[in-house]
Amino acid sequence: MQERNDKLKEISNELNEHIMAVKGTLELLEASTSEEELSNLILKAIDRMETIQKLSNDMIVALKGCFDKIDELTKKE
Repeated sequence: MQERNDKLKEISNELNEHIMAVKGTLELLEASTSEEELSNLILKAIDRMETIQKLSNDMIVALKGCFDKIDELTKKE
C-alpha cells in the first residue's frame, strides 16, 4: 500500500512541477508584453493552468481513494 501511495505522490509532484514551469513562463511573458489582447489571453492561460493544477491534485486524491477501496475489498475476501 505504501508503494502505491509513494507512486501517486510522485506523479502528483511531477504534474505540479510541469504545470508550475508552464505557469511561470506564461507569467514572465505576460509581464513583458504591452499588447492588451495578448496580455488578456496570457492571463486566461495562467488561470487555466491553476485550474489544471487543482484538478490534477483532485484526481490524485480520488485515485488514491479508489486504490484504498480496492485494498479494503481485497482484504475482505
